[in-house]
Amino acid sequence: MYPHATAIGADLGRFAVRTAVVRYDGVVMQRNCFPLQKELTPGRILSTIRKALKLTREKAASEGINPLATGISVPGFIDHDEGVVLGPDHGIAGWKDVPLASIMSSATGLPAYAGNDANLMTLAEHRYGRARGYRHAIFIALRTGIGGGIIIDGKLYRGVDNSGGEVGMMIIDTGARGAERGISGTLEDYASGEALVRQYLEAGGKDRGISGKMRAKDIFGMSRAGDEIAQHAVKENARYIGIGLANLSSIFAPEIIVLGGGMALAGEDYIDLIRKQTAIYSLPWCSGRMKIETALLGDDAAVAGAACYALDRLDGKTR
Repeated sequence: MYPHATAIGADLGRFAVRTAVVRYDGVVMQRNCFPLQKELTPGRILSTIRKALKLTREKAASEGINPLATGISVPGFIDHDEGVVLGPDHGIAGWKDVPLASIMSSATGLPAYAGNDANLMTLAEHRYGRARGYRHAIFIALRTGIGGGIIIDGKLYRGVDNSGGEVGMMIIDTGARGAERGISGTLEDYASGEALVRQYLEAGGKDRGISGKMRAKDIFGMSRAGDEIAQHAVKENARYIGIGLANLSSIFAPEIIVLGGGMALAGEDYIDLIRKQTAIYSLPWCSGRMKIETALLGDDAAVAGAACYALDRLDGKTR
């Protein structure tokens, strides 16, 4: 694949579909955002993605750019070979067994491919970002939930039925309360953005959410401002994440763990807390040479990974 070949990368988020035209060498162009309707149905989601891809392709054509394929980043379990969203439905009735790639290929006339969002972010950070040049790397998205991906010997590890890499589902407390997903005591249940807010409020913190709903970034802001309850919640969050990273280091002994997602933008002090907690719970033989760094690509990771994946598939690669 020549360096200036381009593809459209699309990312289905909670509130919008983001797109960009991305070159094979990682240059991201023409970023766009298309809001989703509040009451989502599979039909409305597909309609928004179609619109996003159509308008993005037209805008590219107006500038003399001819994307060769489309890649779509989607939450959940994906049949990567066929581009089918298997589930779960994420609260959207019927958002299961959706042949997304086939639908979008028919709609755009371009070859289309679909992949799990955290996996595609992992590919992007490994190809273009912080994990570039490392043979053994792990990417973790710290956000409302926790997702991730694992690079072994330079290749994305998928596992049976493309279901590997669910780092947020590792159990860190077997005596924990029940969870919404039916698995209790997971890293996600203890260390995600939602968990941080819950733990702050349960400890007696006040709901000061600017938009009416408390978010993780509010907790981080109050912690920096000296709120003792927020500071305690952030330290506990870093401890739980450190336990998770220590587990990963003992199992995989990666060269680098890259932290992405909105929570990773909380500042170097927070990342240092995570590093210190990881060291406490790690075997030095496994983690002694391991780096823990923040992601480089930020909001571009999902669209860049989706486009990269599409061009790789078009070129006959299957990673």
